[in-house]
Amino acid sequence: MISLLLATRADLICAVTAAALSVVGSGIIILLNVRFKEYRDNFFRSLIFILSIYDAIISFSFMIPGSVGKAFCKFQGYFIVYSALMPVFISLCIAIITYLNVVRRWTKKQLKTLFKKMHIICNVLALGIMFFSILFADSVSFPNTNWCFIKGQEMLGTFYITIWICTIISFILYLLIVKKIREIYKELDGLVDIGDKSRKTENLKVQFRMSTIPLSLIFTWLIASIRRTREIFWENPKQINTLNILQSLTNPMQGLFDCFVFVIFSSYSRKKVKELICCAESEKEKYPPEIDSDSKL
Repeated sequence: MISLLLATRADLICAVTAAALSVVGSGIIILLNVRFKEYRDNFFRSLIFILSIYDAIISFSFMIPGSVGKAFCKFQGYFIVYSALMPVFISLCIAIITYLNVVRRWTKKQLKTLFKKMHIICNVLALGIMFFSILFADSVSFPNTNWCFIKGQEMLGTFYITIWICTIISFILYLLIVKKIREIYKELDGLVDIGDKSRKTENLKVQFRMSTIPLSLIFTWLIASIRRTREIFWENPKQINTLNILQSLTNPMQGLFDCFVFVIFSSYSRKKVKELICCAESEKEKYPPEIDSDSKL
């Protein structure tokens, strides 16, 4: 009994800590978009902004233990279906948009129109799966689980299969994107205009960063998928094991992962964070936006 309580407490500490860090990471991206007009006006950064909002929502969902009450447990069990699927769907949309921009050379106007439609479809699909789970599944909180979630092999299978289909498609698209980026880099070697070459090189750097989004999905959902599969086919779900702790650490972390990729590893974004913290004079002219989405690559 004591080992069970200690493991459950460790599980809770890991989940809350990971979710809080993820909220901070998502919050930094959101603040940059709210504070700086050049972020809001940039189409590709606006996509990461939208993704960060959904990342923050799912992280908040993991921060509150489902044991606070039966009504909340039931709400949380169903709402996590929606809040978990939306970052995955939006990540797939970003992969498609990036592919169309880099490989198919679509313009910003075309991409904006498409994304508005895709965003609506994503919400309809996520809400549809959530309401389907309300009709055909029950939310439940196991003694070793900090949040409530749906139960039943059919619904769990539908949920995780949907996530991995989206992740695999995103991964394939980014393989094609990276291949095209390498070809474009070779073409840039022949450019005489240094300014044009510099701008396009910066564009490609950001497009390459976006290719890491499927890695964040794999990092976020791999342990959870392994654990749920083992619960369904081999183990008692009440059993405490290392996978519980690892899931608590990784499941809420997509927001922090994206913050590392799009802020910490971006010299332009780091300088904007410095301006945000230190109230420094804007250096917009010295450090131009990395993506000029009004033009094709």
